[in-house]
Amino acid sequence: MEKKNEEKILSIYLRSYPKAIFLYPLFIMTLIIIPIQWIDTEWAFFSDLFGVDMSNYLSILWLITLFFCFFVISIEVKLSKLCIVVFAIIALVVVLYFSPIGGAFIGFISNTLNLDLGLPFHFYTFVLVILAIILVGMIVGAHIEYVIIERNQIWCMKGMTGKSKERFPTRSVEINVERPDFLEYWLGTGRVTIKIPSLNKFIQLDTVFRAGTKVAHAIKYLLSAIEVE
Repeated sequence: MEKKNEEKILSIYLRSYPKAIFLYPLFIMTLIIIPIQWIDTEWAFFSDLFGVDMSNYLSILWLITLFFCFFVISIEVKLSKLCIVVFAIIALVVVLYFSPIGGAFIGFISNTLNLDLGLPFHFYTFVLVILAIILVGMIVGAHIEYVIIERNQIWCMKGMTGKSKERFPTRSVEINVERPDFLEYWLGTGRVTIKIPSLNKFIQLDTVFRAGTKVAHAIKYLLSAIEVE
């Protein structure tokens, strides 16, 4: 969302991103790990400080983040389903802990943490470059096709210069802001659906950042002040 006036909202820019935009936590994690890994590779500073193989633990943390990102991209998770899954995992851990195979399970986890999974500094660097290219490409794409909501009209813009565009009146327009996926909402996005019944037009923007907070309030304010032409 962008404001053209500090005191008064004149327009709202809605940009929808592909679901692959949720690789950004992995990008941030890689960005954090690189200097830590470099320092530890050169001087073993963190490994000596904490008395562990820091490279191994950083790799495990990076792989967990990778799994989380792919999980968010591939599966839609509602809050009720998430609560059920978390409860099932806790119950499974408790059962395993008090069962005869609990010791073997704990030993397996311990052995996994002791595996040499350390990824080199150069690996993170190459991954960071690849992720940066992907994310920049998606950001550029979101600036080629987007929607602008104004008081009396909605613009569907296409192209970097905005020469190709469609205009629709906001009269009788229906705009619905949803947060269907709990994890996506937690990462700061939501879904915006625009219906124009008079023209039988339907626009759906699946991944809009700040859709559940600032964008929703801005749309409500803007449409409440529609001017009669």
